Amino acid sequence: MAAVIDDRIFCLHGGIGATLNEITDLNKLKRPLEVIHEVQCQEHLLVVDVLWSDPTDTDDELGIQPNHVRDPNQTGNIVKFGPDRVKSFCKKNNVE
Repeated sequence: MAAVIDDRIFCLHGGIGATLNEITDLNKLKRPLEVIHEVQCQEHLLVVDVLWSDPTDTDDELGIQPNHVRDPNQTGNIVKFGPDRVKSFCKKNNVE
């Protein structure tokens, strides 16, 4: 799902989405993980974000945007995240 390499590079299957703020948030997830698209709680939403969120199509799209490709029913559970969100996350977590 995610890994930190050499204490400086953060890799994810999907992305940071709207809910991942600190790398330690992932350590708090109960295992085994339940991957569910019909989100029922914040923990489910974090898992969906990390697995299925995408970067925005251009660097001009900032913040959190709807992801109409992965979320055709427009539940709002699967999103795109802008470069501003990536920069903020990396700075906060001291990763590249």
